[in-house]
Amino acid sequence: MPEAVTLILAYLLGSVPVSWLVFRWRTGQDLRKVGDGNVGAANAARMGAGHFFGAVIIVTDIGKGLLAVSIARWWGLELGWWMAAGGLVMVGHMWPLFLRFNGGRAAATGLGAAGAFLPWQFGVTFVVGGLTYLVTRIAELGILLVAAPLPFLAIAFGEPIEAIVFCFAAPIAAGLKTVWDKWREAGTS
Repeated sequence: MPEAVTLILAYLLGSVPVSWLVFRWRTGQDLRKVGDGNVGAANAARMGAGHFFGAVIIVTDIGKGLLAVSIARWWGLELGWWMAAGGLVMVGHMWPLFLRFNGGRAAATGLGAAGAFLPWQFGVTFVVGGLTYLVTRIAELGILLVAAPLPFLAIAFGEPIEAIVFCFAAPIAAGLKTVWDKWREAGTS
């Protein structure tokens, strides 16, 4: 029973459209209809929510992923369930119930999920990526500096194969969602 509850909670957590809600509150507009149309922190920050709220959105999206996997961890579930929770929180972010299945790319949410597998390694890369974002105001660069080293740190420190696989798979899934969005956008133009 905790397995089913974990997976349902993971999807529902991912479905909470933080960037859309913050952007709507700050501007009165639908984030899906401005900028690149992505329901993510970078688009929200660029289109009017501001960099402070962009940072709040990134941290909150990371928190969604971290919480989803941590629920599986707290219940003492096997690592495969952690992976499933991490995958479903990303699926919820990408195809959220609350936005008619039209969501973001889940890069930050996937990072948070990876952080539950590798807490201290994530902490170190998060500081580097966060400082980079604060200096450059380029969200994608900050996320890259958090995500890219994680699978290699997992390997270097002998983490379980599930952690390594998730840390490689999460950014690939976010990239594939980007391709999916571009393909869908091209088909509707």
